Amino acid sequence: MSDSKSKGYACPRCTVGRCTPRTTTFAEMYHGQLLSIPNVRSYICDVCHFAEYEQDKLEALWQELYGEDQVDDFQSVASQKRSSTFGGGSN
Repeated sequence: MSDSKSKGYACPRCTVGRCTPRTTTFAEMYHGQLLSIPNVRSYICDVCHFAEYEQDKLEALWQELYGEDQVDDFQSVASQKRSSTFGGGSN
C-alpha cells in the first residue's frame, strides 16, 4: 500500500468525504448464508460510510474456505463492495 493511500483518499461514492484505513467486519449473504469476516482492513468514508475492502486478503481467505473452484463466485460478491478506484487503479 502506498503512503498516500494509507493517509486516505477522496470518497469515490459521495466525493465529499475522505476514506481512511480502518478495520471492520465484511458481511455479505452468499447462497442464503451470512458470510461474516471480522477485522478486515478497509477504507471507510467519514461522511457516507462507504467501505472498500482489501481485495487480495478477502480472495486469499475465500480460497482457504472454499477452494480454487469457487473463487469466481467470490469475485462477484466482493466486487459489489468496492469501486473501480480501489487500489489506486493499478493492481
